[in-house]
Amino acid sequence: MTWQTAGILLAAACTVLFVCAAAVGLRRLLGRQTCAAPAAGQPDVRGQKLAAAGALAWCCCMLAALCAAACLQSPGTSPLEAVRQTLCGGLDARHYLDLARWGYGAGEAGFAEQYLMIVFFPLWPWLLRPFALLGLDLWLVGTLLAVGLTAAGAVLLYRCAFRLFGDGRAAGFACAVQLLLPGSFFFVLPQTEALFFCLNFAFLDAMQREKPGQAGVFGLLASLCRANGVLLAGYAVLWCVLALRRGRRAQAGWLWPVLGPAAGIAVYLGINWAVYGNAFQFAVYQREHWDHSFCLFPQAVAIMSNYIGGDGVGVYIGLWTVILIPLEVLILTLAARRLPPDWLLLGLAGVAMMNGQTWLISAQRYALGMPALPAALAGLARRGWQKAAVLAALGVAWGAYFSAFAGHAPIY
Repeated sequence: MTWQTAGILLAAACTVLFVCAAAVGLRRLLGRQTCAAPAAGQPDVRGQKLAAAGALAWCCCMLAALCAAACLQSPGTSPLEAVRQTLCGGLDARHYLDLARWGYGAGEAGFAEQYLMIVFFPLWPWLLRPFALLGLDLWLVGTLLAVGLTAAGAVLLYRCAFRLFGDGRAAGFACAVQLLLPGSFFFVLPQTEALFFCLNFAFLDAMQREKPGQAGVFGLLASLCRANGVLLAGYAVLWCVLALRRGRRAQAGWLWPVLGPAAGIAVYLGINWAVYGNAFQFAVYQREHWDHSFCLFPQAVAIMSNYIGGDGVGVYIGLWTVILIPLEVLILTLAARRLPPDWLLLGLAGVAMMNGQTWLISAQRYALGMPALPAALAGLARRGWQKAAVLAALGVAWGAYFSAFAGHAPIY
C-alpha cells in the first residue's frame, strides 16, 4: 500500500468519525432529553496554585532544553542569542517582533518580507510595542511574558476543567496534558501561542462564571491573536442554546460573547483593508508564499500523505500531520459523551478550521490552541493507570517532536 492510499483511507476514516461525533454532539444539544449542567463546585485555591507552579516549572524545563540544544549547536554563544539565531531564527517569532518594532505597511523596503507581515495577527505585537519603544530586548521580554501567560492559562484551564468534572485530579491532569502536548515549547517563545492559550480559557472561564461581558472582551482579544479565535463566537451560541434548554430565560447580555470574537476578526480584516486595500490580502500572501489555501481537513490528510517519502523531510512534513489529525478526531469521538456538547462541538470546529489547509506543517502547534483536547483526555482517562499511560505517551511524543525541532526539521 502506498502512502497516498493510506492517506486516503485515513481521510475517509476521519470523515466517518467526525460525522459520528458531530451527530452525538448535536443530538445531545438539541435532543428531547435536557442536557445536564456541568459538575457543580468551585475550583480549589490549592489546585490553582499547583497548576501555576507546575506550569512555571515546566516552562523552566522547556527553556533549559531549548538553551541546551541551541548552545550545543553554537558553542561559545550566549544561551539567549543561540536560541534566537541558531534554533529559532526561522520561526514566526521574528515576524511578530518586526511587527512590534515597525507595524503593518511600514515601507516595503524597510526589512525582508515586510509585505508578509499582514498574515500575522496584531495583538501580540501590540502587546510588545511599548517595550520596543523603550528599546528593550523584545525576545527576552516576549519570553518572560509568554511564561507568565502560560502559567495564567494553566490556572484558567484548571478552573474550567474542575467545573466540567467536579474533580481537582481531573483538572490537574488536563493541565498536565496541555503542557505535555508535543510542541508545547512554543509556549515559551515570543509568539502568540501562550497568549492565545490564556485568552481561550479566560473566555471559557468567564462563560462558566456567567460573565458574558468579560467573555466578550476575552473573545475579541482571542480573535486578534489567531483566526480560530472566531470559533469562540460559535461556542457562545451553543452555550446560549444549552442555557435555554435548561430553562434559563434569554438575556441581552448573552450577545456580548457572540459579538466579541466576531468584532476581533472584523478589526483584523479592517487592518488588511486599510494597509493593502483588500480585507483578505492575508489569504493572497498565504497562497503565494506558502501555498496555503483552505480545504476540508480530510483533504489535508490526503494531501500531506503525498509528502511522506524516503527522506527525513518528508517524514516530518507529512507523517506527523497524517497521524495527528485522525488522532485528534478519534479522541474527540471517544469523549463525545463525556464532554458537554458545547465543548465537544467547539473541539470539532477547531479540527475542521485549523487543519483545513493545503500546506499544513503547523498542525501540532495549532493543536495547542484547541481547548477541548485536554478536556477530552481528562474525561477519558479516569483511572490512575490510564492517566499514567497518556502522560507517558505524550512524553515520548514530546521528546520526538522536540528532537526533530532541534535537528532543524521543518517545524514552524
